[in-house]
Amino acid sequence: MNVRVVLDASALLAYARLDGVAVGELIAMVEEDGDAALVGVPAAGFLAAYVALDADERARLVDLVTKIDGVTAVLPLLGADAVEVAELGDRLPDRGGAHAVVEARRRGVPLATYQGDAARRVLPDDTVLDL
Repeated sequence: MNVRVVLDASALLAYARLDGVAVGELIAMVEEDGDAALVGVPAAGFLAAYVALDADERARLVDLVTKIDGVTAVLPLLGADAVEVAELGDRLPDRGGAHAVVEARRRGVPLATYQGDAARRVLPDDTVLDL
């Protein structure tokens, strides 16, 4: 899987709530790269965002991750990662952000977030993409 960037729950919430265009622009940039490039959406981040949204916003979020020709891929929370996500979650605003950190680390790609200060507590500065 050719994931180029990982979105955390804050990025998913902004996208679904239409709070700015940064996430949409980032997705478009990845799509333009070609080479089967993907935007990673951690399952825990998707779930955290989903429960915080109203029906219309949820529909946008679901559309983002279920388009057949889309550029996003839902990244599963594997059993081996669950403990690391739980422990990281104590240092981050939410568990969805912790799963995003684990995925960004594993794949060696940037984490796109609106919570850059929190992400920098557990990731190097140059791997955090402030939206």
